[in-house]
Amino acid sequence: MPKLFPSKNILFLALFLLCISYSHSQTQEIQKLQKSLPHVKDSISYVNKINRIGMLMHMKNPDSSLIYAMNARTVAGRIRYKKGAVDAENVIGISLALKGLSNEALKIFGQVLADYEKMGDKQNTVQLYMNFASLQMQIGNQLRAVEYNRQALKIGKSIPTDSIMSRVYANYCMANPQLSEDSVQYYLERSNKIGEKVNDQSLLIGNKQILGIFYMIRGARDKALPLLESSLQEAKAAKLERLQLQGLNAMAEFNANNPELALKYMEEQMTIIESNGYDELKAPVLFSMLRFAKMSGNIEKERELSEKMIAAQLKRQASLEKFIGDYVHYYQIQENNKDLERSQKASRQTIIILTVFSIVCGILLLLLFRAYKKIRNDSKKKAALYEIIEKKNASLSEADAMKSNLVSILAHDFRSPLISTLYMVRLLERNTELTESEKESFYLTISNDISGTLENFDATLQWIKRQLGEFRINFETVDIRSLLDEAISGYNAQLNEKGITVINNVPEGILATSDKEMLQFVNRNLLSNALKFSPKGKTIAVDAFKNGSEIVISVKDEGPGLSHNQIEKLFSISSKGGSMHEGAGIALSFSKDFIVKLGGRIWAENRNTAGSIFSYAVPSNPIIDKESIQSKIVA
Repeated sequence: MPKLFPSKNILFLALFLLCISYSHSQTQEIQKLQKSLPHVKDSISYVNKINRIGMLMHMKNPDSSLIYAMNARTVAGRIRYKKGAVDAENVIGISLALKGLSNEALKIFGQVLADYEKMGDKQNTVQLYMNFASLQMQIGNQLRAVEYNRQALKIGKSIPTDSIMSRVYANYCMANPQLSEDSVQYYLERSNKIGEKVNDQSLLIGNKQILGIFYMIRGARDKALPLLESSLQEAKAAKLERLQLQGLNAMAEFNANNPELALKYMEEQMTIIESNGYDELKAPVLFSMLRFAKMSGNIEKERELSEKMIAAQLKRQASLEKFIGDYVHYYQIQENNKDLERSQKASRQTIIILTVFSIVCGILLLLLFRAYKKIRNDSKKKAALYEIIEKKNASLSEADAMKSNLVSILAHDFRSPLISTLYMVRLLERNTELTESEKESFYLTISNDISGTLENFDATLQWIKRQLGEFRINFETVDIRSLLDEAISGYNAQLNEKGITVINNVPEGILATSDKEMLQFVNRNLLSNALKFSPKGKTIAVDAFKNGSEIVISVKDEGPGLSHNQIEKLFSISSKGGSMHEGAGIALSFSKDFIVKLGGRIWAENRNTAGSIFSYAVPSNPIIDKESIQSKIVA
């Protein structure tokens, strides 16, 4: 049989209904009562009012609820107002339960229940059994919750027309997982009859929500949706804050398969929470919002919500520590008062001993707190030092990698061409029998080696400039065609000398968000290679197109092409790419370094006809995240 059960993600109503209804404009009622307190002259009325405020505030702020209840308990004890004192203890128990101090709450509820039964107050006795049931639901003991609700039903038979029974029927539906659909409808109809009789609009709306949640859990979504939507609108119209929270939460869970829509409901819920001071609900609601943000894949929202949830949890923890301190202080005062009442005739020495004991306890608590604070501060300092060490290690690793690359470059790509050039110069010095044609060939080789070394030196300087200090990528919007036109214009003299034509096939309007100087370094390098290895009178073609979220740029030449071994080693530091592409290795390896840091990729391949194609791809509009970019660079 399908079951109705309360879900922690959607059920606010089942916590502690107690002596209050769902409250029309709960915030306004609290403010009205607070304004009236200075004008109350009767002590009993004063106790009743601050008990009422404490009860109304239990969901908004259990800390304030505890303070009001403790004040009510103190005044009631002083004027010997028994019912006021018991009501105050009831509110204290509720506050403890909401803060997760279940054992302490159970002890207080047990004493309060005994007091109400002794006074013959059936209405509050029924409410105490519902308190027990709600607390058992909170700690996950469903069977005990059902037992307490049945006890409330049994006692409430003698007051069937009282409005409290409408709450009993509703609570019973929420607490009992074995109820069938017919049973749920039966109890809710009985609850609604009482609500209609006493014109309790909030009860009727709340029951509609309970039925909607029941259908939603059962999977009857077509029945659930109209109930949830209409009850939410009615709660908004009536300005019932807690029913609005309940309805928005239920709608979010109903639309869990549409996380973006669910997140909107949760955001509306958070607005109500923040504007009306429901501080205790912030953390669980933020947790649900984070769950939906993860489901939607909204990384930015997920990061924002994670930060807010951490802040809310820290605030909640600090609030809990203060709450416990306030309660311990109150409890100590109450115990001391009882001791004083029992020992009014005791000697002065006993009073001094008790006072000294209290002071020692306070000092111990202070010492423990200071020790805890010191440990926490030490942990923070260690964490900060660890982070600094990690950053320094990363910086050292990067510097070591740069040093290794420079050594490799100097050893292979500068030293080898210079040795070759020196060898040819000495050969020319010693061999005077060389023909003019042979000398011219040697001179051309020397010139090419020196030019290649200069090109490598320039590329190395640009790469070193980018590596020194903190690597920064300057993102801006660039027009790819204009960028390539600018790069091509720098080689006009060499192109004219070799009679090579460059065709820019890049369409107008292709834009990218990237670092202009890094892209131009790569563009100039690819054009220089194509020019260097293209025979006279040939054509170089430049193309670009959008491929999904990236832009692909290609430079095609009609040169001798590349071997498989050359392609594999082409972009490695100190790789010359074989004899055909000798001197291109440094600049190509630097080009690869720049493209990777821009979040892209670079590759080379042979054309179907003669020649090769050098291509790279970069994101058209990357998500600019300084931390992720920095981590990429360090890695």
